[in-house]
Amino acid sequence: MTLQTQIIELSDFQHPPADGPAVLGGNLRLLDKVPVTLSVAVGQVETTVGELLALQEASVLKIDRRADTPIDVILNGQVIARGQLVAVDDNFGIRITEVAAQKA
Repeated sequence: MTLQTQIIELSDFQHPPADGPAVLGGNLRLLDKVPVTLSVAVGQVETTVGELLALQEASVLKIDRRADTPIDVILNGQVIARGQLVAVDDNFGIRITEVAAQKA
């Protein structure tokens, strides 16, 4: 079976003037059920493969954060808040202590 290909020339896109209502129209409640994944970053460490291969049970990696420094709450690679690590029943949790400022 031979596929036929064809070159398509597209003209430059001209942005038409915006008229009509905004897509969300200020109704952010429409986004309430959109799933997202938040990550929590306690810190990081730079190491080598050799050091990783030498790790054993009970080894300790010292990260770049002090114990009293807030941890980052990250959405799509952007820090959106910071907080304290807490215990919630048998799980870890985060008590939010600051929310990132909105960028202009």
